[in-house]
Amino acid sequence: MSPPAIHNPFFHVGFIVPDLDAAMDEFHVALGIAWRAPVDAVVPLLGPDGVTETNVYSVYSEGGPPAIELVQSVPGTPLAGDGGVSFHHLGFWTDRLADSSRDLDAHGWPCAATVASAESNPSRFTLQRSPHGFYVELFDTATPRHADLLPKPSRERTVDEHR
Repeated sequence: MSPPAIHNPFFHVGFIVPDLDAAMDEFHVALGIAWRAPVDAVVPLLGPDGVTETNVYSVYSEGGPPAIELVQSVPGTPLAGDGGVSFHHLGFWTDRLADSSRDLDAHGWPCAATVASAESNPSRFTLQRSPHGFYVELFDTATPRHADLLPKPSRERTVDEHR
């Protein structure tokens, strides 16, 4: 079986938090992290039990990759937290979202959620549940939320690595 078309290394690490604004302040004061503008969006999450209109309130750190993502807990979804700040996922880019999701599923890392589409195919991103208690978030390079976090083309990476 060939490896999934995932760009390594990961481009962000995600944490679930009970209160996004409070967590942003805490991370800024304690660690000096600056934040991009938070996004508050209703996302139609498709999971094993169907589609759930989910209010997702999240933010990425400035700079990177890698970046830090904070997501406010959404009870009853794969974005639920444990009541505090907790590690949730590693985010990877992929050029072939559906193929990469199926490949991880075949390795025992099933898709727990994706953005619902008319065709019921993975759309924009997937959350793949690892057997280790965390998720891998696969992000489609065709629909980047922050284009500056996209992987550099191979030629550009090679030139930068030799400087």
